[in-house]
Amino acid sequence: MILGMAGSSVVRGIRGYGSLVAAPGASAVILWGLVARVPIGMTGLGLVLLVRGTGGSYADAGIITAANGIAIAVAAPVGGRLVDRHRPPSILLAYAAANCGSIVLLLLLAWDGAPVTALAAAAALVGATFPPIGPTIRKLWPRLVTSQDLRQAAFAFEATIQEIIFLTGPLLVGLITALAGWGAGMAGVAILTGTGVLGFVLTDAVAAVSAPDPSEHADRHPLAALAPPGIRRMVAFSVGFGLTFGAVEVAMPAFAEGHGGRALGAVALAAWSAGSLVGGLLAAGYTGHDPHRRLRVTSAAFAAVLVLPLIAGSIETMAAAMFLAGLPIAPSFAITYGLVEDASVPGTQAEVFGWLSMAVVAGYAAGTATGGILITHSGTDASISLGMLGAATAAAVAWRRV
Repeated sequence: MILGMAGSSVVRGIRGYGSLVAAPGASAVILWGLVARVPIGMTGLGLVLLVRGTGGSYADAGIITAANGIAIAVAAPVGGRLVDRHRPPSILLAYAAANCGSIVLLLLLAWDGAPVTALAAAAALVGATFPPIGPTIRKLWPRLVTSQDLRQAAFAFEATIQEIIFLTGPLLVGLITALAGWGAGMAGVAILTGTGVLGFVLTDAVAAVSAPDPSEHADRHPLAALAPPGIRRMVAFSVGFGLTFGAVEVAMPAFAEGHGGRALGAVALAAWSAGSLVGGLLAAGYTGHDPHRRLRVTSAAFAAVLVLPLIAGSIETMAAAMFLAGLPIAPSFAITYGLVEDASVPGTQAEVFGWLSMAVVAGYAAGTATGGILITHSGTDASISLGMLGAATAAAVAWRRV
């Protein structure tokens, strides 16, 4: 019976996505938005392959990718704020030009054998200038779809597409690098970013967005976007989920090392993403309209199902456990996006989505760093337990009374 209900929800989710794509102007936004966002999933591995291809160590690669990730997190609210206060096409095109130029600089420095500090600075510039496509699209959806069900499908799609990006991005950059050499992956990032942003800003939906009234932001505090208590709760919630992502992700290769080989950790992580993808379909097909209650249920479920990886004894059972552990992820973020859109101060939605991105990345960084230490001193289960703590903290935030 439960399987039948889940199956019918997946069918409704597929239909919901179909209705979303059929909405006027939505298909072009989805297509070009995906092209412009795939580089997010390409950059991390692209930087590692670039550093290794020019003779750098994995330690060097770690420093450079960390600089890129920190810059992305810190700059996310800034990009969102600019989108809120100006016409998105002009902001996105300026970011795309700066991002492509930064990648060219990085490639030239790598070609010239520049020191790690110079490469890290260039990688940080690449991260800081990545176009704020995600916040722009999430702000745009309420303009494109007006019904509650389609809006719910849109935010479920936004949560799901993150998994698609991080599944396809590494595969694409690895293929490009294998075919054309160490610098080709990052060159591909620049090409896709520029092409995707250009196609995105030329869509009718984006081109029609007018510039906001300057007086709307004239007297606002610099942190006005974080003023609503509901927004601060969602930021704290996102930190908890990010902590879980980092702690569990770093634990999978360590677990796999004792069960057939470190590379098999990718199998468990792919299963985690697959679970989230299915969860996104379930979220798109669910017709309930009490988002606070739904978030409490999904976040509590996320904390509970993370017990399963603790009892896995093989890669096969770990993959199954991780698939189940992934099911609540996309639904939780789909609900979060809707709550944020409702609670935001008018004219600050894109900035708030930037804050959420920053919160997830900050939590992820803390999870990977602390999880790595725990694995070294106490084993894999300690890092997974840290992930459970992060999920439980997020659930506690969600269960607080509004």
